[in-house]
Amino acid sequence: MRGARRARPSLWVGLSDMSASENPCALRLAGNDIELWQAGRETRQVDGEALAGMRSVPLAVPADRVRLTELSVQADERRHLNQSIPYMLEEEVIEPVEALHFAYSAIKNDSCIAAIASRQDMEQWIAQLGSEFEGPFVHEALLLPWQPGEICLLVEGPSVLIRFSEWQGARVERELLGTLLEVLPEPPEVVIVYGDQQIEDVELLPPSLRQVAQWRQGDFSAALMVAAPNLQVLDLRQGRYAPRLPFARWWQAWKVVVIALFVGLSVQVASDVTQYFKLRDENQALRMAIQDSYRSANPRGAIVDAEKQLDRQIAEYARGEAGAAFTPFLDQVTRVIADVGEISLSNINFTASAGEMRIDLVAPDYEQVESLRQRLADDNLATTLETSSLREGRVRARLRVEA
Repeated sequence: MRGARRARPSLWVGLSDMSASENPCALRLAGNDIELWQAGRETRQVDGEALAGMRSVPLAVPADRVRLTELSVQADERRHLNQSIPYMLEEEVIEPVEALHFAYSAIKNDSCIAAIASRQDMEQWIAQLGSEFEGPFVHEALLLPWQPGEICLLVEGPSVLIRFSEWQGARVERELLGTLLEVLPEPPEVVIVYGDQQIEDVELLPPSLRQVAQWRQGDFSAALMVAAPNLQVLDLRQGRYAPRLPFARWWQAWKVVVIALFVGLSVQVASDVTQYFKLRDENQALRMAIQDSYRSANPRGAIVDAEKQLDRQIAEYARGEAGAAFTPFLDQVTRVIADVGEISLSNINFTASAGEMRIDLVAPDYEQVESLRQRLADDNLATTLETSSLREGRVRARLRVEA
């Protein structure tokens, strides 16, 4: 299926805005020309530009090119009716089903009306109307007015357009009209005849029907005046011949909005990209600042995650089970060392779990080392001299200080 099927529109539309109206109209083909027939108005030709605006005006397809037939359909057959209907009607047509187009519409619970046309005719009509035409294709006989118990005839030149039931109609030659009416299953109560010559038109009927004939002067446009408005009938544009979705028309209607949205989206994307690169540069600068800060605290070792590493290292100097915190402990020790005299520190090793600090120092003599140990002990810091040695006239010692 090349086109999407859509709901059948109302067949009667106004020409000004193509909206639903009580003023019905239809297109008919006259050779290479396309004529617009509107109820109560003169027929006029239309061109391709005008056709593009007639989105719901029906094309009255020639009745002698389309055959209508009613089918009985079981409920379980409806699901596959698209594929099965050509073979259900294969014995009723002469041409091969591959060359024919079949359209149908359900009319009752157990029956449907089917229309048969050649694919060549369908393609020719679509080509003549143009690809932008979206109106339905309707059997022209079904556009004639009809009421139960009636038959409607339209005498046009050498042929007669006839609608003899709600879903049946045809075009026959004048000479065959009487024969056709005589073989109808049920005689009509009223025969409505549209034409130009009353006597000649009525004489086309069998004698048994002339008494119930009602002649009305007028052509197809006159018949449209009394046709039922908002009529829903069988549309031949189904399957491969269904109207395509009007993307071109939609584009014209929404072009400004789409362009505005595209411009707005482009500006937003450009703004987001610019903001991304700006934030990326700021993030890189921030990461470099974090690493510089880390190196100022710990110049050694590899940096994997500066924040986590620094937090972990700081946590090592937090108060442990022994109750010693590195910072206040170091502050207390260094204050005492500063008060003792000419003592310089060479290394400090702190063990949080043991709550102790080992200090490597250099002093002028042993008295200074002992004085420092005593001062630390006086400051409530248990201090033990672990090692001491004399080198180059100075004493090098290690003290273990417990908090």
